[in-house]
Amino acid sequence: MLLFQYLKNTVSGFCPNCGVGELFLSWSKMRDRCSHCNAWFIERQGDNWFFLLFIDRGLFIFPIIVGYYFSMRPEMLIAMCLILMVIFIIATPFRLGLSLAFEYFLRTKIQKDNEEIH
Repeated sequence: MLLFQYLKNTVSGFCPNCGVGELFLSWSKMRDRCSHCNAWFIERQGDNWFFLLFIDRGLFIFPIIVGYYFSMRPEMLIAMCLILMVIFIIATPFRLGLSLAFEYFLRTKIQKDNEEIH
């Protein structure tokens, strides 16, 4: 249930924890912390690369591979690549929000499990 809350908050551009503080300083630059609840968005630079890698591959590279596999005409393949590249750039806040939601969920789950062990 928490994962869906984190996804809803981050895709909307707000803090995954409280849903109030803004996530981005600019179109593609995320804040370090929430201005409302002071939660860290990314504790260490590069923490969310794993999820961003899967999101990018699934949404943008996989369709190109499928088109190539099914022998799409070269003109259509090039057009699809250009369209996907534009969508890739426009969807930057969405992609970053999704990857942060997954990373934040995993981080809070691990921290909660560690607290229960000790």
